[in-house]
Amino acid sequence: MPENQAAAPATPAKLETLWTVADVARFFACTERHVINLQANGLPHFYIGRLVRFDPAEVRAYLQQNRRIAATKARRAARETARHELDQSRR
Repeated sequence: MPENQAAAPATPAKLETLWTVADVARFFACTERHVINLQANGLPHFYIGRLVRFDPAEVRAYLQQNRRIAATKARRAARETARHELDQSRR
């Protein structure tokens, strides 16, 4: 390659479109205001100038890392574990 020619930037095989606040709100089925609150509390985002954008893979990872089991399911699981331990101790 001649010295005065710059190499073309490498591009990934598949580019996924970045999400806006509205896109994330649609994905989470919540309001845009809630997305902004999540953004202030750790939802990964970045700015392109004044525009806020989200990487879909990072949003999905955030969702996986911040999952919580509903309280009723947690109580039910705790009761089942306690019953199982009690049954094991009686044997």
